[in-house]
Amino acid sequence: MKKIAILIILASLPAIVLGGHKRFYTEKPGPDVFEEMTPSAAAEVALVEQVLAKRLAYRKELEKLKSFYEQSGNQLKLEWVQREFNSLDSAPRYKYIIEAEVAGEKLVAKDSIPRATALYNEGFELYNKAFLIPIFTSGKKLRLALNKFNELIKEYPASDKIDDAAYMAGKIHEHFKDYSIAVLYYKRAFQWNPDTSYPARYKAARLLDYQLFERDEALKLYRESLIKEKAYYNNSEEIQLRIEQLTADAEKVKIE
Repeated sequence: MKKIAILIILASLPAIVLGGHKRFYTEKPGPDVFEEMTPSAAAEVALVEQVLAKRLAYRKELEKLKSFYEQSGNQLKLEWVQREFNSLDSAPRYKYIIEAEVAGEKLVAKDSIPRATALYNEGFELYNKAFLIPIFTSGKKLRLALNKFNELIKEYPASDKIDDAAYMAGKIHEHFKDYSIAVLYYKRAFQWNPDTSYPARYKAARLLDYQLFERDEALKLYRESLIKEKAYYNNSEEIQLRIEQLTADAEKVKIE
């Protein structure tokens, strides 16, 4: 009986120390803890900010180590640190927070804000410069342009330039083959300004159709584009033909 009592006490100690299942996660939470967390925009932002802060802290510590070995003259370990820097710089670093996603679909492009217009112009200029050399596209300039467009959306959500910025951001993400993100930005362009002068519905429809294979939604946007964007380009016949093809395919699926 004494052995059983001791085992029961030992088994209950972790719950007593940790305060039971209500305790928030530590540095290395188990998968069961993440299952209990409720996803939300605020939680995502907080977690992403932690990742960014730790990335920066890691780089700063490496810089201290590099400085130490430079002063001590340890060339071997200095080379090791430099290799780690190189791997750090070459590793993918995703932003995770997409401005168009955070902003939501209910913004309205309405106010003429000089600073927002200036940001858009800066981004547009960078975008054009990225394609100055026909056989070479500057990815760096495109990313700088994207930063300008996202800054505009974040800082001036009531600007009459948010739909323009969203459309241009969509083009950049499409260039980088980030098709799902590109579709999101194209959608924001016409959600924020239903009368936007850009063929955002058509661009989103084509990506949904040929890249993401979400053809029900593509068909819906093709139809909207045919009505609302026909003045922008001269491919109404192409759109109509694709609508007929997708409609016929949908009917076949229903019959089968």
